[in-house]
Amino acid sequence: GLAFRYPGRSQWRALAPAMARSNKVLVTVILALVAFCATRLLEAFVGVPSSRASASSALRARGGGEYDISDADIQNFYTQITSGSGGDAPKGTVVSELIVKFFHGEFTPQGFKRYSGLWKGPPPGNIGKKDIAIAMQGLKTQMANPMFV
Repeated sequence: GLAFRYPGRSQWRALAPAMARSNKVLVTVILALVAFCATRLLEAFVGVPSSRASASSALRARGGGEYDISDADIQNFYTQITSGSGGDAPKGTVVSELIVKFFHGEFTPQGFKRYSGLWKGPPPGNIGKKDIAIAMQGLKTQMANPMFV
């Protein structure tokens, strides 16, 4: 019948140089791949940025892209801020949101503790006239007697 034969020593000796060559090729390929990956990693940290990325950064730095602001927008903002009848800042403006952010809370010797509850609204959860009134009172108090100068 068919019997399985183990290769003799002479057959292994004949295969040894071929296996050594294939191992050298495998090691060379692995070393080349590691060198390539290391080079790409190094370029990511110290390489020159691509021109496409720098062009889009320059566009964003000039106010281009998502937030286009013109001179007319700036003038309109300045006019809204400087012309008014007094009183609390109107709801939904940048000024009212900033006043609420920095003056709605508690001034302590350790620092300012910002309000962390639910805004009164309407709708509840959004900054409303009641929140602006509280923040304006905090602003007036800090302007009259500043805790942190």
